[in-house]
Amino acid sequence: MRVVAPALANLMLIVAPMSLGSTLRRLIPANFSRMDRVVVILLGGIGLLGTVLFCVGQIRFSRLAIVTTLAACILLGLRSLLAEVRQFRPLPARFEVPWMPAAIVAAVLLVTAVGGLSLPVGDMNNDAIAYHYLGPSVWLRQEIIRPVPDELLTYFPVLVETQYAALFSLGGDRAPGLFAVAGLASLLLAGASLGRRLGLDSAGVWWVAAVIAAMPAVYRGAYGGFLDALFAAFVLLAARIVFDAQRLGHYALCGLFCGAAMGAKYTGIVAVALLLFSALLIGRANSRRRLTDIVPLLAVASAAAILIASPFYLRNWVMYGCPIYPPPPALLHFFQPKGISPLMVGSLLQNVAETGRGMGGGMAHFLLLPFNLTYHTANFRGAGGIGLVPWALAPFGMIALRRSTFAQGLALFGALQVTAWFLTAQVSRYLIAVYVLGAVFGVFGWRYVTGLRTRFGAPLCSLVLAISISYGLFMIFSDRVDDVHAALSQRFEQIRRLRDIPWLESFDFINGTPAVQKVLILDQNVAPYYIHKNYVKPVGRWGEHTLPGAANLTELLSAIPTLHVTHVLDVRLDGESFQLQKPPADFVPVFQGNNQIVYRVGADPL
Repeated sequence: MRVVAPALANLMLIVAPMSLGSTLRRLIPANFSRMDRVVVILLGGIGLLGTVLFCVGQIRFSRLAIVTTLAACILLGLRSLLAEVRQFRPLPARFEVPWMPAAIVAAVLLVTAVGGLSLPVGDMNNDAIAYHYLGPSVWLRQEIIRPVPDELLTYFPVLVETQYAALFSLGGDRAPGLFAVAGLASLLLAGASLGRRLGLDSAGVWWVAAVIAAMPAVYRGAYGGFLDALFAAFVLLAARIVFDAQRLGHYALCGLFCGAAMGAKYTGIVAVALLLFSALLIGRANSRRRLTDIVPLLAVASAAAILIASPFYLRNWVMYGCPIYPPPPALLHFFQPKGISPLMVGSLLQNVAETGRGMGGGMAHFLLLPFNLTYHTANFRGAGGIGLVPWALAPFGMIALRRSTFAQGLALFGALQVTAWFLTAQVSRYLIAVYVLGAVFGVFGWRYVTGLRTRFGAPLCSLVLAISISYGLFMIFSDRVDDVHAALSQRFEQIRRLRDIPWLESFDFINGTPAVQKVLILDQNVAPYYIHKNYVKPVGRWGEHTLPGAANLTELLSAIPTLHVTHVLDVRLDGESFQLQKPPADFVPVFQGNNQIVYRVGADPL
């Protein structure tokens, strides 16, 4: 069951989106290849399914509701999916796959699949544990999708997290980690689709996928609960469509992927605005269309994007007073959000400033970005960087493609994205879409320089490629060693959980004790994801106060009878004190470990 249940759950979360996404087949441009159509259907289905699950979850989010929704999506698009499959022609008898790039892609996907079967570990500094996985686990327990009061970031758009919840429900705690294979494969297909559109042959497309797969900074956004790879795939597919769009349906399809990006992350709003602005400029500069022709079509794309993303923003607006919640300071002049204090907003802004500082601002640092992103990756939380290909070879690719309107659109969009990223939060994985564009142009640059037939051109390009991929694979495989080991060894997995999950013994006691019904968590550093019972956490990590009238420990203890908690978890960090230095008389210790105590409140119910 360690493998079967997660695998079946992920299969369900591939079949349902493919079936639902196949209903879009009439909107797909006629000149799209088989690969293009597959990635459009898959990512379109993921975007639609995430929105549908979210809407269903506003009313009921039980396992029955999830299974019913997935079954309805499969039945809705089954006829279209079968028609799409019948339309595919068999591959040529002499169809050949270049073994080296294919082996690189296969190795990365295999490590992703095996490592994804390990149980999640980490503390509140791990975003997956802190909120990407916390939200879905709480929704399933409460059988409704609502933000978690003690974690402000669960108010974010959750198009991907709704599918994590479905995976948790159907396949257990290991299933969302395995879903990283679908996210990474989608990104590779999106990058390959761009390469094919720009004129690369089959071997070149495989090399694009290999270069992307071997970028550690890209890979870090694809696993462990991170959704940056899927987000980038939505954005890139929207770009693939909009710079060639001719018909109204093409713009509507582009808008669907824009809406999926906005439903996955707030930064999708900026990415979509920059993409549509780029499409406007390129369409006006390189075609004979008038603005009066282009603007209405882009308005259709915008309307489709708003339609897909609106449930996430409307929920926040109606229930919490602001469509973007937590709100940036500029929106506080127009909205009056509920339940958020200046202290919480300040904590978030400080975190963004600290994590997104990069190498600093200013024109000099902006011009040095290619060098700094390559050789100072740790300053951007880059998890190993992106290798040499984008910066060594991509400029030659741009030269080779300088007359291509499509390439000009991609380059303009990439430049605008880098500028916006530089001015906001310089975190490497937020730039994955641009890294993919760098890989595409880089492979083109390799082909261009090799075609010049210079004495050292081809060997130098091969050396750059070899260094980039070798270093990238080393960093990726090194990073996943423990995950793979834990997936293959139950003994090591338990050792790792004890090592990497603070206060695990208390969590195991709480989860394994039937008498524990509801837990009061006193310390904000405790990760509630690991507690599979109802809980109350008075203070969150951003200063969230979830219990009005309980501003301090004394008030909290006096409010315990109204909270209906059966147990209290008290922990301490090394060198600090427990919250309860003098526990009340009716608090009975029932479990005690290293820096952790679980109290029973009142008499033993048994």
